Amino acid sequence: MQAKELACKIVSVGAWGSYFANWDELQQLMQGSDVGQTKNVGPKPAVIPANERRRAPLPVRLAVESSWQATQAANVPPESLTCVFVSGLGDTDLTDYMCKTLASEHKELSPTKFHNSVHNAPAGYWTISTKTMSAANSVAGYEESVSLTLLEAMIQCESENVPLLVTFYDAPVADVLQPILANREPFAFSLILYPASADIDGTLIRANVTYNERAPWPQLQSSNEYIAALYANNPTAKILSLAPLLTQSFACEDVVKMPLSKGTSVTFQRSQGRV
Repeated sequence: MQAKELACKIVSVGAWGSYFANWDELQQLMQGSDVGQTKNVGPKPAVIPANERRRAPLPVRLAVESSWQATQAANVPPESLTCVFVSGLGDTDLTDYMCKTLASEHKELSPTKFHNSVHNAPAGYWTISTKTMSAANSVAGYEESVSLTLLEAMIQCESENVPLLVTFYDAPVADVLQPILANREPFAFSLILYPASADIDGTLIRANVTYNERAPWPQLQSSNEYIAALYANNPTAKILSLAPLLTQSFACEDVVKMPLSKGTSVTFQRSQGRV
Protein backbone atom coordinates (compact mmCIF):
# COMPACT_ATOMS: atom_id res chain seq x y z
CA MET A 1 0.00 0.00 0.00
CA GLN A 2 1.27 3.50 -0.85
CA ALA A 3 0.51 6.87 0.72
CA LYS A 4 -0.13 10.08 -1.22
CA GLU A 5 2.79 11.12 -3.43
CA LEU A 6 4.82 14.12 -2.34
CA ALA A 7 6.78 16.43 -4.64
CA CYS A 8 9.19 19.33 -4.17
CA LYS A 9 12.19 20.99 -5.79
CA ILE A 10 15.72 20.75 -4.42
CA VAL A 11 17.23 24.13 -5.25
CA SER A 12 20.68 24.03 -3.67
CA VAL A 13 23.10 22.03 -1.52
CA GLY A 14 25.63 22.77 1.22
CA ALA A 15 28.17 20.27 2.63
CA TRP A 16 31.14 19.98 4.97
CA GLY A 17 33.38 17.14 6.17
CA SER A 18 36.96 16.28 7.08
CA TYR A 19 38.11 16.24 3.44
CA PHE A 20 35.60 18.51 1.71
CA ALA A 21 34.49 22.05 2.45
CA ASN A 22 31.54 22.32 0.08
CA TRP A 23 29.25 20.40 -2.29
CA ASP A 24 31.58 20.63 -5.28
CA GLU A 25 34.48 19.08 -3.35
CA LEU A 26 32.21 16.34 -2.00
CA GLN A 27 31.08 15.45 -5.53
CA GLN A 28 34.70 15.12 -6.63
CA LEU A 29 35.40 12.68 -3.78
CA MET A 30 32.29 10.65 -4.60
CA GLN A 31 33.52 10.33 -8.17
CA GLY A 32 36.81 8.81 -6.99
CA SER A 33 39.15 11.74 -6.35
CA ASP A 34 41.77 11.21 -3.65
CA VAL A 35 41.36 12.80 -0.23
CA GLY A 36 43.73 15.60 0.76
CA GLN A 37 46.87 15.14 2.84
CA THR A 38 45.39 16.86 5.89
CA LYS A 39 41.96 16.99 7.46
CA ASN A 40 39.94 20.18 7.59
CA VAL A 41 39.83 21.88 10.97
CA GLY A 42 36.27 22.19 12.31
CA PRO A 43 34.21 24.72 10.33
CA LYS A 44 33.97 28.36 11.41
CA PRO A 45 30.62 29.57 10.06
CA ALA A 46 30.87 33.32 9.52
CA VAL A 47 27.16 33.84 10.17
CA ILE A 48 27.62 33.06 13.90
CA PRO A 49 29.09 36.07 15.77
CA ALA A 50 32.70 35.48 16.85
CA ASN A 51 31.99 35.38 20.60
CA GLU A 52 29.24 32.82 20.15
CA ARG A 53 31.22 30.82 17.60
CA ARG A 54 34.04 30.27 20.09
CA ARG A 55 31.58 28.63 22.48
CA ALA A 56 29.68 26.64 19.86
CA PRO A 57 30.37 22.88 19.87
CA LEU A 58 31.25 20.99 16.71
CA PRO A 59 27.72 19.74 15.88
CA VAL A 60 26.42 23.33 15.94
CA ARG A 61 29.20 24.59 13.69
CA LEU A 62 28.73 21.69 11.27
CA ALA A 63 25.01 22.31 10.92
CA VAL A 64 25.27 26.08 10.60
CA GLU A 65 28.12 25.95 8.07
CA SER A 66 26.33 23.68 5.60
CA SER A 67 23.05 25.56 6.14
CA TRP A 68 24.73 28.86 5.31
CA GLN A 69 26.33 27.38 2.19
CA ALA A 70 22.96 26.12 0.94
CA THR A 71 21.18 29.43 1.45
CA GLN A 72 24.00 31.32 -0.28
CA ALA A 73 23.98 28.89 -3.21
CA ALA A 74 20.21 29.32 -3.56
CA ASN A 75 20.53 33.11 -3.21
CA VAL A 76 17.60 33.19 -0.79
CA PRO A 77 17.32 35.08 2.53
CA PRO A 78 17.88 32.56 5.36
CA GLU A 79 15.12 34.16 7.42
CA SER A 80 12.58 33.28 4.70
CA LEU A 81 12.99 29.53 5.29
CA THR A 82 11.27 27.11 7.63
CA CYS A 83 13.91 24.71 9.04
CA VAL A 84 14.32 21.04 9.89
CA PHE A 85 17.58 19.90 11.51
CA VAL A 86 18.50 16.27 12.16
CA SER A 87 21.26 14.34 13.91
CA GLY A 88 21.30 10.61 14.48
CA LEU A 89 22.61 10.83 18.05
CA GLY A 90 23.07 14.53 18.77
CA ASP A 91 26.08 15.84 20.68
CA THR A 92 27.38 12.67 22.34
CA ASP A 93 30.46 14.42 23.77
CA LEU A 94 28.26 16.77 25.78
CA THR A 95 25.93 13.94 26.77
CA ASP A 96 28.93 11.96 28.04
CA TYR A 97 30.23 15.02 29.93
CA MET A 98 26.90 15.61 31.69
CA CYS A 99 26.42 11.97 32.63
CA LYS A 100 29.94 11.78 34.08
CA THR A 101 29.52 15.06 35.96
CA LEU A 102 26.16 14.14 37.45
CA ALA A 103 27.52 10.74 38.50
CA SER A 104 30.52 12.33 40.25
CA GLU A 105 30.87 13.86 43.69
CA HIS A 106 30.90 17.39 42.23
CA LYS A 107 27.73 17.76 40.22
CA GLU A 108 28.06 21.37 39.04
CA LEU A 109 27.48 21.47 35.30
CA SER A 110 28.98 24.14 33.07
CA PRO A 111 26.07 26.48 32.14
CA THR A 112 27.48 26.88 28.63
CA LYS A 113 27.83 23.13 28.08
CA PHE A 114 24.37 22.50 29.49
CA HIS A 115 22.96 25.19 27.20
CA ASN A 116 24.65 23.58 24.19
CA SER A 117 23.63 20.02 25.09
CA VAL A 118 19.98 20.24 24.03
CA HIS A 119 19.15 18.56 20.73
CA ASN A 120 17.85 21.74 19.14
CA ALA A 121 21.00 23.76 19.88
CA PRO A 122 22.06 23.90 16.18
CA ALA A 123 18.58 25.09 15.18
CA GLY A 124 18.77 27.70 17.94
CA TYR A 125 22.14 29.03 16.84
CA TRP A 126 20.94 29.13 13.23
CA THR A 127 17.67 30.95 13.86
CA ILE A 128 19.27 33.47 16.25
CA SER A 129 22.23 34.16 13.95
CA THR A 130 20.03 34.64 10.88
CA LYS A 131 17.11 36.27 12.74
CA THR A 132 14.81 33.54 11.44
CA MET A 133 11.32 33.68 12.98
CA SER A 134 9.90 30.70 11.06
CA ALA A 135 9.37 27.29 12.65
CA ALA A 136 12.49 25.18 13.27
CA ASN A 137 12.12 21.47 14.03
CA SER A 138 14.85 19.18 15.37
CA VAL A 139 14.72 15.45 14.65
CA ALA A 140 16.65 12.39 15.84
CA GLY A 141 16.10 9.01 14.24
CA TYR A 142 19.36 7.12 14.73
CA GLU A 143 20.06 5.08 11.57
CA GLU A 144 16.78 6.11 9.88
CA SER A 145 17.38 9.82 10.53
CA VAL A 146 17.83 10.72 6.87
CA SER A 147 14.72 9.08 5.46
CA LEU A 148 12.49 10.25 8.31
CA THR A 149 13.70 13.82 7.98
CA LEU A 150 13.41 13.96 4.20
CA LEU A 151 9.83 12.79 4.55
CA GLU A 152 9.13 15.32 7.33
CA ALA A 153 10.63 18.13 5.26
CA MET A 154 8.74 17.25 2.08
CA ILE A 155 5.44 17.00 3.97
CA GLN A 156 5.99 20.47 5.46
CA CYS A 157 7.11 21.91 2.15
CA GLU A 158 4.05 20.64 0.28
CA SER A 159 1.33 20.92 2.91
CA GLU A 160 2.34 24.40 4.11
CA ASN A 161 3.51 25.58 0.66
CA VAL A 162 6.71 27.08 2.10
CA PRO A 163 10.40 26.97 1.18
CA LEU A 164 12.42 24.98 3.64
CA LEU A 165 15.98 24.36 4.83
CA VAL A 166 16.77 20.78 5.86
CA THR A 167 20.15 20.06 7.46
CA PHE A 168 21.72 16.71 8.32
CA TYR A 169 24.70 16.61 10.69
CA ASP A 170 26.60 14.23 12.97
CA ALA A 171 29.90 14.68 14.80
CA PRO A 172 32.23 11.84 15.82
CA VAL A 173 30.65 9.70 18.53
CA ALA A 174 32.04 9.88 22.09
CA ASP A 175 34.38 7.01 22.94
CA VAL A 176 31.96 5.48 25.43
CA LEU A 177 29.35 5.08 22.68
CA GLN A 178 31.65 3.74 19.97
CA PRO A 179 30.47 0.13 20.58
CA ILE A 180 26.97 1.32 19.62
CA LEU A 181 27.92 3.46 16.65
CA ALA A 182 31.52 3.57 15.46
CA ASN A 183 31.42 6.97 13.78
CA ARG A 184 34.74 8.85 13.80
CA GLU A 185 34.01 11.46 11.14
CA PRO A 186 32.13 14.80 11.16
CA PHE A 187 29.58 15.38 8.42
CA ALA A 188 27.01 17.99 7.47
CA PHE A 189 24.75 18.32 4.44
CA SER A 190 21.98 20.82 3.74
CA LEU A 191 19.23 21.10 1.14
CA ILE A 192 16.95 23.99 0.22
CA LEU A 193 13.50 22.71 -0.76
CA TYR A 194 10.76 24.62 -2.56
CA PRO A 195 7.21 23.54 -3.41
CA ALA A 196 6.98 21.81 -6.78
CA SER A 197 4.89 24.69 -8.15
CA ALA A 198 7.43 27.37 -7.19
CA ASP A 199 8.85 29.49 -10.02
CA ILE A 200 12.47 28.61 -9.29
CA ASP A 201 15.03 26.32 -10.92
CA GLY A 202 15.76 23.06 -9.14
CA THR A 203 15.61 19.28 -9.22
CA LEU A 204 12.03 18.01 -8.99
CA ILE A 205 11.89 15.05 -6.58
CA ARG A 206 8.85 12.87 -5.95
CA ALA A 207 8.48 10.70 -2.84
CA ASN A 208 6.24 7.70 -2.19
CA VAL A 209 5.90 5.79 1.09
CA THR A 210 5.27 2.06 0.82
CA TYR A 211 3.85 0.12 3.78
CA ASN A 212 4.58 -3.50 4.66
CA GLU A 213 7.91 -3.32 2.87
CA ARG A 214 11.30 -2.97 4.54
CA ALA A 215 14.12 -1.71 2.28
CA PRO A 216 17.87 -1.84 2.95
CA TRP A 217 19.94 1.31 2.56
CA PRO A 218 21.14 1.62 -1.06
CA GLN A 219 24.71 0.76 -1.93
CA LEU A 220 26.68 3.94 -2.45
CA GLN A 221 28.19 4.37 -5.91
CA SER A 222 31.65 5.62 -4.91
CA SER A 223 35.13 4.12 -5.14
CA ASN A 224 36.54 6.48 -2.51
CA GLU A 225 37.30 4.59 0.72
CA TYR A 226 36.79 7.66 2.92
CA ILE A 227 33.34 8.30 1.43
CA ALA A 228 32.42 4.62 1.76
CA ALA A 229 33.38 4.57 5.46
CA LEU A 230 31.58 7.86 6.07
CA TYR A 231 28.42 6.48 4.46
CA ALA A 232 28.62 3.25 6.46
CA ASN A 233 29.25 4.76 9.90
CA ASN A 234 27.79 8.26 10.09
CA PRO A 235 23.96 8.15 10.37
CA THR A 236 23.29 11.39 8.52
CA ALA A 237 25.82 10.59 5.77
CA LYS A 238 23.13 8.22 4.47
CA ILE A 239 21.86 11.34 2.68
CA LEU A 240 24.66 10.66 0.17
CA SER A 241 22.44 7.94 -1.30
CA LEU A 242 20.33 10.83 -2.65
CA ALA A 243 23.34 12.47 -4.34
CA PRO A 244 22.85 10.66 -7.68
CA LEU A 245 19.48 12.39 -8.02
CA LEU A 246 21.10 15.81 -7.59
CA THR A 247 23.67 15.55 -10.37
CA GLN A 248 23.81 13.77 -13.69
CA SER A 249 27.54 13.11 -13.39
CA PHE A 250 26.86 9.81 -11.59
CA ALA A 251 25.81 6.78 -13.63
CA CYS A 252 22.66 5.54 -11.93
CA GLU A 253 18.94 5.15 -12.14
CA ASP A 254 16.83 8.14 -11.14
CA VAL A 255 15.25 6.26 -8.22
CA VAL A 256 16.47 5.81 -4.62
CA LYS A 257 14.67 3.67 -2.02
CA MET A 258 15.36 4.05 1.71
CA PRO A 259 14.09 2.32 4.88
CA LEU A 260 11.71 4.33 7.07
CA SER A 261 11.04 1.78 9.78
CA LYS A 262 10.85 -1.98 10.29
CA GLY A 263 7.78 -2.16 8.05
CA THR A 264 7.91 0.86 5.74
CA SER A 265 10.13 2.32 3.03
CA VAL A 266 10.23 5.53 1.00
CA THR A 267 11.16 5.93 -2.66
CA PHE A 268 12.56 9.16 -4.10
CA GLN A 269 12.50 9.72 -7.85
CA ARG A 270 13.99 12.52 -9.95
CA SER A 271 11.47 13.79 -12.46
CA GLN A 272 13.42 16.36 -14.43
CA GLY A 273 16.36 18.75 -14.35
CA ARG A 274 19.13 18.91 -11.81
CA VAL A 275 20.74 21.26 -9.25
